[in-house]
Amino acid sequence: EPHWSYAALTRPAVPAPDPKAPVANPIDAFIRAKLAAQNIAPSPPAEPVRLFRRLSLDLTGLPPGPDELAAFTAAAARDPQAALRDATERLLASPRHGERLAVWWLDVARYADTVGFHGDQNQRIFPYRDYVINAFNANKRFDQFTIEQLAGDLLPKPTTEQIVATGYNRLNM
Repeated sequence: EPHWSYAALTRPAVPAPDPKAPVANPIDAFIRAKLAAQNIAPSPPAEPVRLFRRLSLDLTGLPPGPDELAAFTAAAARDPQAALRDATERLLASPRHGERLAVWWLDVARYADTVGFHGDQNQRIFPYRDYVINAFNANKRFDQFTIEQLAGDLLPKPTTEQIVATGYNRLNM
């Protein structure tokens, strides 16, 4: 058989949902089928406040503050789904969301303001960190994001931001 990377992709058949347990989307059908095969019942739905806390931790890395929690609780009392939808949009628009996403990229890029390698000198490269956070917050296209980091200074009439982006190249010996 050919290597898996040369095989054509085929969409698997979605398992038939249990009429007693409707599913919201096809992913739920796969999960329910796997749970049923292992004779495991799904957990009950989480309370809206718990979902909000998880959402905040996932999207920003921070728990909601007391004011946020109070506002969400009041909104969830009226319409839990709308409250979660609005909270999701607000958290995605938060600068903390870009910081949360940037952590993964900066770890891979080996970002650090301190000596990370033997013989590596202390670098003050926080403008590059800010570039990455701002790029995630602006939802910058990935191709542009990588081009600017690898060769931003070689672009025609590079901006200060594109030159700062090339700080990526200073992060490894």
